[in-house]
Amino acid sequence: MNTTDLELNTRQDSSLYKVAKLVSNIFHPMTLSSVAFLGLIIASNQSTQQKLLLFATVTFFSSIVPILFIYTQRNWIDTDERAERFLPFIVGIVSYFAGFIVLIAINAPTIIQALMFCYATNTLLVLLITVWWKVSVHTTAAGGPLVALTYSFGTGVFPLYLIVPLVGLSRLIMKKHTLLQVIMGMLIGIIGTAVQVHYVFKVPFSSLT
Repeated sequence: MNTTDLELNTRQDSSLYKVAKLVSNIFHPMTLSSVAFLGLIIASNQSTQQKLLLFATVTFFSSIVPILFIYTQRNWIDTDERAERFLPFIVGIVSYFAGFIVLIAINAPTIIQALMFCYATNTLLVLLITVWWKVSVHTTAAGGPLVALTYSFGTGVFPLYLIVPLVGLSRLIMKKHTLLQVIMGMLIGIIGTAVQVHYVFKVPFSSLT
């Protein structure tokens, strides 16, 4: 074992690193999508049967399909190398768009359709940027769902936005990204989603219609 390996092991064995990794795993993009959709579905005025159908649909397309694909390619769902991100991104984008189409077909609430669509378009933007640069998907995925929740539940969601810099800090501590990559992810997630929800889907603030 050389000096570099020893330093790396010491860093990864530190308490700070372990906490950062825990935060990064808890607020993993695949986890946040299901939680955000669940909140929107529970608060909707749909019947219990329709809510179950909605949750099964969004979970399948936003979490299960991407996770199953990545898991078959790697031992864990945390793709670090820029070149290794392209195929998982493409699979995710296709799955999100497919989910969006299914949500339209089953007449899902507009905000739920919008969030699924934003997952697809935001991921597509990250994919295009990844050709040159490695944007933080974690901060993108942390910011986007919060925007959808804000449109549905109002300003009471604002304290939850602290999750975004917390996730960004965890990625910095783990040395997965630079500060600019973390900030870019935040901007794509928050601004990208807000623009699409407001201007493309015309969702009124604090509405589940």
